[in-house]
Amino acid sequence: MPVVDIKYTAPPVVSKFMQDDSFHRAIKGPIGSGKSVGCCFEVLRRNFAMPAWDRGMRSSKWAIIRNTNKQLRDTTLATWMKWMRDFGTWHDSKMTFKLRVGDVSSDILFLPLDTPDDVGRVLSLELTGAWVNEAREVPVPLLADIKGRLRRYPNPVEVPGAWYGMINDTNPPEIDSPFYNLMEHLPQEEGNLNSIIDCSTYHQPSGLSPEAENREHLHPDYYTDLAKGNTKAFVDTYIKGLYAPSQAGKPVYANSFKPEKHVSPVPLEIDPFLPVLIGFDTGLTPAMSFKQYGLDGRIRVLREISAFDMGMERCIKTYVQPMVRNYFPLNPLVFIGDPAATRRGDGDETSALKELKKAFADVGGTVKTAHTNDPKVRIQASEQMFVRFPEGEPLYLIDPSCKRLIEGYRSKYRYPKIRSTGGFSDQPQKTGEAGTFSHLVEADQYSNMYILSGKYDASDFLRVTNNGSGFTARPAYRPAQLEGY
Repeated sequence: MPVVDIKYTAPPVVSKFMQDDSFHRAIKGPIGSGKSVGCCFEVLRRNFAMPAWDRGMRSSKWAIIRNTNKQLRDTTLATWMKWMRDFGTWHDSKMTFKLRVGDVSSDILFLPLDTPDDVGRVLSLELTGAWVNEAREVPVPLLADIKGRLRRYPNPVEVPGAWYGMINDTNPPEIDSPFYNLMEHLPQEEGNLNSIIDCSTYHQPSGLSPEAENREHLHPDYYTDLAKGNTKAFVDTYIKGLYAPSQAGKPVYANSFKPEKHVSPVPLEIDPFLPVLIGFDTGLTPAMSFKQYGLDGRIRVLREISAFDMGMERCIKTYVQPMVRNYFPLNPLVFIGDPAATRRGDGDETSALKELKKAFADVGGTVKTAHTNDPKVRIQASEQMFVRFPEGEPLYLIDPSCKRLIEGYRSKYRYPKIRSTGGFSDQPQKTGEAGTFSHLVEADQYSNMYILSGKYDASDFLRVTNNGSGFTARPAYRPAQLEGY
């Protein structure tokens, strides 16, 4: 078969996705954004990049997978044949495309997952690579099984330098779903960091944004017309490319917290002298957020602590003191938190408030309780932070290391669904997995309340000294004072 000349220019995010050599990659975006076409060309490109090894031929075996036979034929295969029909021959009885161009000789198998026999066939193969189309519809554990069939053809020992791997494309999955956890590098099993799936993930921009991808191949009014008459959830998911709402509950900050705006893409800098406001929540799941109210008037959340099955005393020794020692050794510390912190614990005479005061008295720490624990007031405090964008920039920004706080604000801090009515509770969920996130979010709310109250003034906590040439900030803590921690 003669060499076929075909030109394809990948959209920016698709291009980055294709250039990534990771073993497992996933890309999500709006419908019509060119994800599937990009994956077709990625399969083709990887076949051409295979070293010549089989009697001088570049030989590979790929599986292209979709959850049902109808969807596989109607969409995945149709897209493939539109672009790739000149590169080989389709054999319908075997559901196989034989790729034959120059010295490339490969088999591309199209496989559905309708029945146990279909799944069994997939899991009996020896493959170079796999493309799972619309991967959110495929059980995540099955993706792991499919990866187990890769690196089997050709033998990596016999063909060094060959690339093997899995690519996934998908419309945005539902928040809290297993594929959402995969995309966001969250554990598949709560609390088990080993269950985080190693996968490079890519997110295409909204179809309504100036950066929308593949627009040159769509009608100019494609997305605007599609948005008419559809629900906000549809528009957010299929046009803007945002994660679909969770069916487990309604996120408290669904309309105000925007990860793409409120989460910094790079680590935030810590001002070494400004006070650090530490919101805290008590109980046997103590939690804290560490933030600074910057001289530019913006609020930056820098670190977080979530502890489980321990009281405040052990939490301080295990987490809080090491956090201060490593990240905030020179900063004044201002703790502001749960009014319940004054309550004595069962079986002893102390309280969380007393434990904090005792632990940080020698280094000048200030410990306060919030004026109220009213959920509506707390929720509104963070809400006000999220909706303000002075000079077009977010007032409130979170360091990317604060993964639990980000997930809490994004979806895990939520109003649970009431099964009997189908509606939602008016109180955020405090039990189960969502409850483990609520403590951290509420800790952060306390310090937000303090900032909004107008009572916080950094100068009340800064130490200044005159060194003869003017006033300068004096460190609140000396490293030597921390040695006793």
